[in-house]
Amino acid sequence: MTSTIDPQGEPSVARVPMVPVAPHPPLRRYYAEGDERQVFLNELFNRTAYQYRNIDKATGFGSGMWYRAKALREAGLQAGMQVLDVACGPGLVSQCAREIVGPSGSVIGLDPSIGMLREAQKGPCRKFVRGVGEQLPFPDESFDFLSMGYALRHVSDLKTAFSEYRRVLKPGGIVLLLDICRPRSPLLLSLSRFYIKTVMGIVFAASTGNRDMKTLMEYWWDTTEYCVPSETILEALNEVGFADGSLHELFNGLLRDYRAVRPRNA
Repeated sequence: MTSTIDPQGEPSVARVPMVPVAPHPPLRRYYAEGDERQVFLNELFNRTAYQYRNIDKATGFGSGMWYRAKALREAGLQAGMQVLDVACGPGLVSQCAREIVGPSGSVIGLDPSIGMLREAQKGPCRKFVRGVGEQLPFPDESFDFLSMGYALRHVSDLKTAFSEYRRVLKPGGIVLLLDICRPRSPLLLSLSRFYIKTVMGIVFAASTGNRDMKTLMEYWWDTTEYCVPSETILEALNEVGFADGSLHELFNGLLRDYRAVRPRNA
C-alpha cells in the first residue's frame, strides 16, 4: 500500500491493485486466447455433464463421496450452517454438505454450465444458481461456509475469486477448496497421468460414443499438470484477507484441500 494526501491535507491510504494469478498458463491446444476459455469450458461441460458422476466414481474408485464428506466435516461444516458450493458441477459436494447441515441449514450450488446444473438438480439438493466464482450473485456476508470441489483450475484469476469468496462469507466463515493435483512421487505421477489422461479418455469416449469425453479427460489432466503450486494458492488466500490458511494432503499429494477462515474482526 502507498500513502497519499487527500484534499483536506490528511494522509490516506491507497491500495495497490492486486496482481492477477491464473491457476495455470493458457492451454492453447484447447482455446486460442484466455477470453475464450470460459466459452470452451461451458460447451465442453454441457456436452459431458451427463457422465460426470460416472467419471467421479472411476477417478476416485468409489471413494469420492466419502472423501468429500470427510473434508467438509474436518474443515468445520456443522448442522444449521448456510453453505455456498461454488462450481458445484453435478452437485456431489452439495449433496454431502446437505446431509451434514441437515434441515436447519441450507446449501446453494452455483455453476456456469447449464448441463451441470441440470445434472445437479437430479440429486437431493434443489437450490442452484447459474454464475461464476469471480462474480458471485449474492450479498455480502451471506454464508457460514463456502466449498469448491475440484474447480480451482477453471477460474480465471485466483485472487478475484478468493476476494468474492471472502465477501460473501460471514466473519468467522470457512472456505474449503478441494483439488486433484500432481502427486509428489514420480511413479504415482506417471501412473495417474496414464490412467486419467489416456485410459479414462479412451474408455469413456468408446463406451459413450462421445469424443468430447476424451477431450475432457485430457484437459482435466493438463490443468492438473500445469496448475500453480500449493504455496501460490495459500498466498492468494492470505493476500485477499483470509487467515489460518492450511493445506491437507492424501495419496502423496494427489488429493489436496485448502482451508481458511474470514477473520471475525474483518
